[in-house]
Amino acid sequence: MSYSLNASSNDPRVEELKRQHQRRQTRLLVTIALVEGIALAVAAIAVYVLGLVDPDQGIWILIGIAAVGAFVMSTSLMSMIRRHAREMRDLTGR
Repeated sequence: MSYSLNASSNDPRVEELKRQHQRRQTRLLVTIALVEGIALAVAAIAVYVLGLVDPDQGIWILIGIAAVGAFVMSTSLMSMIRRHAREMRDLTGR
């Protein structure tokens, strides 16, 4: 059965799919933020507190961690958005 987009806003299945997408997106962002935050904190402590790495090189470690985190976040979000669009299309027929 196919639904139009106007009628689909009243469909409880569409609303549930939107809520699931929001929950997955929130969980993803929180997880990435926690992992990246811990990695940056550990690297900053290793570089600036413990002095295990020269600060001139340590800044590149911090930049690298941030860049990897940004790449993982953006690719994960794009994948999640495509998945949501596919699920919505399958549900509504559009």
